[in-house]
Amino acid sequence: MSIALLVVGHANTGKTSLVRTLLRKHDFGQVSNQAGTTRHVESVKIKIGQHSIITLTDTPGFEDSVGLWQARHSAPFSDHQGADWLLPFCDSPLAQSDFEQEAKILKQLTHTDIILYVIDLRQAPLGKYLDELDLLASANKPIVPILNFSATASPHADAWRKVLAEHHLHAVIKYDTVAFYFEDEKRLYQSIQSLMPDKYDAIKQLIQSREDAAKLRRSMACNLLAELIIKAASTRLECSHYPPEAEDSNRFENSIRTLENHFMEQLLRLYEFRQEDLIATPLAIKNDRWQQDIFATDTLKEWGIDTGTSALTGAAIGAGIDVMSAGLTLGTATTIGAFLGATWKTGQHYKDTLKSKITKRHHLCLDSATLTLLSVRGLSAIQHFHQRGHAAQDAFQLSNLPSDSGLVDRIKPYWKQAQQHPEWSTHALPDEHPSKLGIKRQFEDVLDLATT
Repeated sequence: MSIALLVVGHANTGKTSLVRTLLRKHDFGQVSNQAGTTRHVESVKIKIGQHSIITLTDTPGFEDSVGLWQARHSAPFSDHQGADWLLPFCDSPLAQSDFEQEAKILKQLTHTDIILYVIDLRQAPLGKYLDELDLLASANKPIVPILNFSATASPHADAWRKVLAEHHLHAVIKYDTVAFYFEDEKRLYQSIQSLMPDKYDAIKQLIQSREDAAKLRRSMACNLLAELIIKAASTRLECSHYPPEAEDSNRFENSIRTLENHFMEQLLRLYEFRQEDLIATPLAIKNDRWQQDIFATDTLKEWGIDTGTSALTGAAIGAGIDVMSAGLTLGTATTIGAFLGATWKTGQHYKDTLKSKITKRHHLCLDSATLTLLSVRGLSAIQHFHQRGHAAQDAFQLSNLPSDSGLVDRIKPYWKQAQQHPEWSTHALPDEHPSKLGIKRQFEDVLDLATT
């Protein structure tokens, strides 16, 4: 049987927002800056596989807790002790009129295991909130205070802690449904463990499941970004002039922006956010002229050359000069391949180089600055959505960010390799491919540093 958690609090303190963040779903209930948005009770389960661990019940906010406190201490309800007043009050005319919303909360108090009392830390602990705490305490159920909007410092934090301590509520959980941090959620679950020791193992399993899911999402996000960088680096466009004509430049730039847009769409789906949660400034693109790096180690290996042998290195340089010199026919590649022990298939890999020399045509590719910018923008988006609460209402603004020279040095060898393989732009590399895996690990290292 799952643990029943009742989410309560004053109107507009972020109750539905808390449920959204715990569920990782942006479409649960209604969230707005207007008070009293939630008008009904709604329950939802948190599961591991098909097994329900927690049942969360969202409720309307207290609207007149001062009046409700006075009614509770008036006849005939003042004669009841402890929780005995709840059912008679919910059956009274007051529950159908003046306190209709509050009655929806009171009815749920008898069915819950733990009460999560959500506090807007931006507000001072006024008398109406103290009345709510006293009303909830009469239900004789454990109460866990949730200090919402705690990502930024609040001048009311100490006052709230003092008030809660006076109500014998010492296990206070800092949380923020806009700027999400997994450690805060972990502490919430650990508080539930301490209150329900018979469910300790189930909650422990839930914590581990949530932590594993978060790590997997980030790993998948870095994998998507590595794929973007490889595709962008290996994309090239043939044109007849360099610098290119406007039409060629626009076509090339649009293809790169399309790749980034596709990555952002995948990222939003991965973290279960909406398209409107991201506003991206158009990627600033600088193109460059692609040239085959005939002396790169990988290139030489494809021609069957061991660069560790000085004689063969000389042969490679001679072959490179031959291949890159003007006035060649495509048959030259066959001759060089035979000389070096390579095949025509290897020569075909460099036909773009040969053709561009013969026909005086050029290939556009991305320069290092743009590839760096793509990487930095992608990392910024991953970091944001990994820590974005599902109740956040403001869209993330993705702009053209400053470069990271350290990151460039670490991933540049990978994208330089991708630039020599145009076929990678149309065929997804397997996740275990050394280039893709290498870039992904560099991205994960950057994100690890950013969160420590």
